[in-house]
Amino acid sequence: MSKFVKMAALLTLALVLLAASGCSAPKPAGLTDQQVTTMTENILKAVDANDYRAYIKDFGPAMVSAVPQAQFDSMHALLQKSSGSYVSLGSPSLSNNQGYAVYRIPAKYSSETVYVTITFLVGGQKVEGLFFDSANLRKVSK
Repeated sequence: MSKFVKMAALLTLALVLLAASGCSAPKPAGLTDQQVTTMTENILKAVDANDYRAYIKDFGPAMVSAVPQAQFDSMHALLQKSSGSYVSLGSPSLSNNQGYAVYRIPAKYSSETVYVTITFLVGGQKVEGLFFDSANLRKVSK
């Protein structure tokens, strides 16, 4: 086999491996989808009930430090004002970002759908990030 054919074969193999690595399934948290859904629902119910202790129960240490009671109170008031009361939770979709399992879940509130993004370390079981997004939340926070 000539050098050119060997190099072409190696280059083709490298490109196939590179393409295949981008198409792999996302890596989950150390929880089942049902456990992620249940945990998220418990968090949303805690916000709705204005129960800070229940809200931070499944948070990692960095998240507990990042969300003091006063910030929780503001978030509770903002969600109530813009979206209403929590009603139900949809099914999660999973992606990965820099070592994190990122779940995006539609949550039905009395006034609108709020998209909840909850993150865990890949293989982890504690909440490392939590974000809320909706049309009304974006309007109110401007």
